Amino acid sequence: MRYLEGATVILTRAIQDNVALRVSLEARGAAVVELPCVAIRPLANVAALGRALRALTAADRLVLASRAGATAVGRALRGWKLRARVAVVGAATLEAARRAGLEPDFVPSRPDGATLGRELPIPRGTVLLARADRALPELPAALRARGAEVREVVAYHTVTPAPADVARAREALATLRPIVFVASPSGVDGLVELVGADLARHARPVALGERTAARVRERLALDPAVAGSPEREAVMQAISHVALEVQDDDHR
Repeated sequence: MRYLEGATVILTRAIQDNVALRVSLEARGAAVVELPCVAIRPLANVAALGRALRALTAADRLVLASRAGATAVGRALRGWKLRARVAVVGAATLEAARRAGLEPDFVPSRPDGATLGRELPIPRGTVLLARADRALPELPAALRARGAEVREVVAYHTVTPAPADVARAREALATLRPIVFVASPSGVDGLVELVGADLARHARPVALGERTAARVRERLALDPAVAGSPEREAVMQAISHVALEVQDDDHR
């Protein structure tokens, strides 16, 4: 069923994160533009991260909220056996953690930071968050509100890349009012940096989670549709909802 025929969808995650979503969109008739708005830059020096990890004890817990964080931790440990228990935000991070040689024992019921903050078992010792330099404060705040002793360590940097497809994305925004899927607050910032706020406001946005939706409202003054989960089905449902709204508007 090609109910997205004629729709243009801009995807702002890393290209490798969009493979299954792009297949589903194109199978339903959408034209897809890849515009990666966030890139991961590894730490030039992992000494501080390594020290923080090796200082953890069996009473502590390491929390990983992204695949990039899991990969960075594995790089910093260099085969050293972590003594603390490990929690991850979702299935993709769980897989990355296992590839990095870690053995997570906790995954929340939903793959988002808010649920992780509510459901994480609070350890007797410290919760160490290994995450991006631009990570938002909600997760540590939620854990501290529940009585956790929280420390944070930078595991990687997030930067705005210079993608080759930016001209196509700008053209689509200027002429087509495309659906734009943004998966993180930093992705919203990257979109604005790459195409400018005026063009970005031509988008029909779909945001992954309420934190990203809040950044869309803050930076673009637009009210996005919200995908409650990064799973392909949830994102497709939100994109389809926006596409149907567009079709209804066109028929009025």
